[in-house]
Amino acid sequence: MKKRSVILLTLLLLITAYSYSQCVKGKVIDSESKESLSFVNMGIVNTSIGTITDAKGEFELYVSQVPADAELKITMIGYESKTISISELASDFCLIELKKTFVELKEIKVGFNGRIKNVGNIRANNSAGVCGWGGTKFGKGHELGLELDLGDNLVRLEELNLKMHKQSFDTCVFRLHIREIENGLPVTELLHENIYFELTSSKGWQNIELSDYNIVANGKVALTIEWIKVSNIIEDKLVKMNGSKKARPVVLFKSCNKDGRFFIRKGSEAPWKCQENSSPSFYISVRE
Repeated sequence: MKKRSVILLTLLLLITAYSYSQCVKGKVIDSESKESLSFVNMGIVNTSIGTITDAKGEFELYVSQVPADAELKITMIGYESKTISISELASDFCLIELKKTFVELKEIKVGFNGRIKNVGNIRANNSAGVCGWGGTKFGKGHELGLELDLGDNLVRLEELNLKMHKQSFDTCVFRLHIREIENGLPVTELLHENIYFELTSSKGWQNIELSDYNIVANGKVALTIEWIKVSNIIEDKLVKMNGSKKARPVVLFKSCNKDGRFFIRKGSEAPWKCQENSSPSFYISVRE
């Protein structure tokens, strides 16, 4: 009898493990228009497990070793976030709807004197370090960036500047995030629309125009970029990293190891980490 109980318990544990060690598939759509939503963030809360939807709004999420009561958070700039337990997703195909958020913005009259200043890390020489990602899907939903002190007065963000060290693709697509900082870490998103940009060069400063978005902010903010997708590996630009014998594709930016604050998280809902006296070579040109 005891032996039978042990066998039954073992089978039960195996069935439970199998139920949540699967690949969950589905699609995210707009609740009103029913149109698919591209590049929606999805992450198991407080873990690095996550992904983003593809251009058709579809996703595959591997939840191996994730307990049934773990929570999946779905977020998208311009939409209300949604949290679902993993047990609710245990089906052949999940259809998730998100509602648009309507933010009533207060009218702010700002007079700019026309002067442009640069805020962030403008130093990037050959002896500086590097930061970034390796692989083709490794970075989906991962973010890195730095703290910017925009000053007490409101400024308008004119241009984002990134110092590329090397990339192994002909095109990389990123999403920009600008967040408030609380207790030294990024929190609330300040942007109300998704800002995507492409990088096609493999070296040097890359400039992304922001003036058309009319982004106005002040104080200390976290500026990060999120890996969205890459295309077409360039074989002669593969890199051997961290002692690996096999070269792999990378997206690397210059960084400075002397000052600044470096923010990184390895998943859409992973905890933020901050490294002092270090920052990627990113800066914003702002109009005062």
